[in-house]
Amino acid sequence: MTETLSVQRNLELLGRYQYLEIQMMELMGSWACTILDPEIKIAFGRQMYQDAVHADLLGKRIPELKGRSAHFHAIPPSDGVVRLIERVWKAEGDLKRMVGLYRILKPALIEAYRSHIAMAELPADEPTVYILRHIADEERDHCTWAEKVISRLPADPLTGEWERDLARELREVAPAASGGVGPFTGAGRGTYAFTKVHGYSLLPVRDSRWDIIADPGEFTEKNWSFDTQEGKQHLLHDLLNSEFITVERMGRILADFPGIPWQMKLDMARQAWDEARHAEIVQRRLEELGGRVGMFKTSCWGWEQDVNRPDPLERLALSNMTFESESCKHLRDWIKKAKEGGDERSVQLLDFLLADEVNHVLYGVHWIDELTRDDPERRKRVLAYPKGVLEGQHPVGVRFDETTNAR
Repeated sequence: MTETLSVQRNLELLGRYQYLEIQMMELMGSWACTILDPEIKIAFGRQMYQDAVHADLLGKRIPELKGRSAHFHAIPPSDGVVRLIERVWKAEGDLKRMVGLYRILKPALIEAYRSHIAMAELPADEPTVYILRHIADEERDHCTWAEKVISRLPADPLTGEWERDLARELREVAPAASGGVGPFTGAGRGTYAFTKVHGYSLLPVRDSRWDIIADPGEFTEKNWSFDTQEGKQHLLHDLLNSEFITVERMGRILADFPGIPWQMKLDMARQAWDEARHAEIVQRRLEELGGRVGMFKTSCWGWEQDVNRPDPLERLALSNMTFESESCKHLRDWIKKAKEGGDERSVQLLDFLLADEVNHVLYGVHWIDELTRDDPERRKRVLAYPKGVLEGQHPVGVRFDETTNAR
């Protein structure tokens, strides 16, 4: 008779899978602002959210199997596996990072899912199988996409050796458990931990098409209106860069603050996905209007003051409650101008963007409210932060009390 997995063994394995999905989400979050290729940046925004959902699905199944203690969640498989993940995180260059994540870590996790499914007790454990099939299919799609990207990245003769070395290390630190359940599933749990520390960052990385303004005084986009063809091109071009910036901002929150509440992580990952989709939407509309990436100078002003703050709530006060609120105001104005000019294509697309941006403002309001409820000093400092940064910039902003009362 074929061995099947008990409830207890399921709990051990699901906790390990959850840890790995969270780690891969954080890897992409930490890399997003240093990845040069825009297609990878957009895909990271999408996949950060998908991996967050994977971890959430696993986390919801765990208490259904009597794992109601935090002890059963996000279990490091072993110190060796954690060190392997750390090695991939520290890899330099897009190619090595892509190889480490999509040819080593994700395929090994897919193998574990498939082995688990093959050994599941059915129909008793059908809910677990349903979840693992869904996750494995999405992870396979991630790897299929990555192979196309890897094939067009500049070749590096050392990458093959890097991949073989990682694969050998994986076999050593995560051998298949007895019974053939696949890698990452041995007994015990790791105790080693590492922190994805980032240095002070003046700017995110952009490819050669972009001409980034060094002096904020050169920024002229606020002088343009959405009621002319050239105005639309200027404004959409600037918005495109802003959407990339917010993917990167959300990724850094996920990577820099692993201890924030889980639902907050889901919200930040969801915003990263939203902004990644926005970048695709805006670039497509810009090109439909005869524009192209890099046709105007653009600004990354505000990045330095945002991603280097040690308090995630200060980042949300600046990015979500101020920048995103200002974006809502502009989008409403652009929609009005587009309607008046008969530009129904822009109206439809901008309305989808606006729907998301309103939610992003509310993410900031909610988490600042929730996490400072018993800490008035922190609340005062957080809400005062944007004013000090934006002195003289005349942001639209949003009054915290008004938004809170309006919910």
